[in-house]
Amino acid sequence: MWLALEAGPDAVRPVAGIGGVAVVGLIATLAIGRSEPVVGVLALLGAAYAALLVIDDPPLDAHSAVVGATLLAIGELAYLSLEARSAVTGEAGAAARRVALVAVITLVALGVGAAVLAVVDLLRTGGLVIEVVGVAAAAGAVGLLVLAAREAREASD
Repeated sequence: MWLALEAGPDAVRPVAGIGGVAVVGLIATLAIGRSEPVVGVLALLGAAYAALLVIDDPPLDAHSAVVGATLLAIGELAYLSLEARSAVTGEAGAAARRVALVAVITLVALGVGAAVLAVVDLLRTGGLVIEVVGVAAAAGAVGLLVLAAREAREASD
């Protein structure tokens, strides 16, 4: 919410519209118990943030690490919620351990994102250094997603 408020009232309408559609989509997805639309919901939330960045055009958005970690947490918790419906009753505390794992993965993603932003802010000289940092950040993000997917698959098996 603070992102839209900082961008000004002109940025609030499209961001709120896209974000509102995403929230309604997430509620509907969880209500019907289907996991396929979660990806679309996350894409809509990412599109809302992208629209804000296009409208506001900040040189380097310091909130992107928080947005990325939040999207990761939303996706993981949505899948956890959907899996908990169909899962056979397992050992006590399994869901709590999974929520704790999601929290740790989210905090790691937040830390990595913040570190990359700090490095990029320090090295705004452009050129090859920025490209290397960007590639490292993308590789780190993909690695975290693969780790999260692997953990989710192991937990569902």
